[in-house]
Amino acid sequence: MTRLQLKCSAASAARRKAWMIAAAISLALTASAKCEDRMVLGPDQFKEDKSGAGGVLCVWSLYLSVQALTAACALPRRPVDDAIDRAIVAIDEFILANSSLHPTRSMLEQFKREAAEGEVSSVRRWRGPEFCKYDDFELFRSPAPKKIEEGVKELLAVPREPVINPCL
Repeated sequence: MTRLQLKCSAASAARRKAWMIAAAISLALTASAKCEDRMVLGPDQFKEDKSGAGGVLCVWSLYLSVQALTAACALPRRPVDDAIDRAIVAIDEFILANSSLHPTRSMLEQFKREAAEGEVSSVRRWRGPEFCKYDDFELFRSPAPKKIEEGVKELLAVPREPVINPCL
């Protein structure tokens, strides 16, 4: 394989894994929520983004996954982790301002806690005792912080319903 083929193959694998992570989180959270005081994703959140800016909930769920796994594995923090933390805060504000679910901040925080717990539990089951060697999420910790900040700014530039699709 050429370098270009390897690079494209790795990017394609990363996108597939990212989509699987987002889908697993969203399905787990929609299936497990039973109370009305919880944020539960509905059909509107699974519609296709028509703005061209992308799936806000997709990016959010990926960053939440990376944040949760980085913490669970006690990985050394890097500047990219701070950029991911800031991205999550910005996306939180976007969701609170634009979601037809009208979540409260506490509902959103509960949703995020459950997503993090679910992600760590899922990766532990999937990878076993060596789950911290799950290096696929390192792909999402590799961009420069400036690149993450620019991407999130572009993602959130157009007020709209936060949706999952398209997911990368």
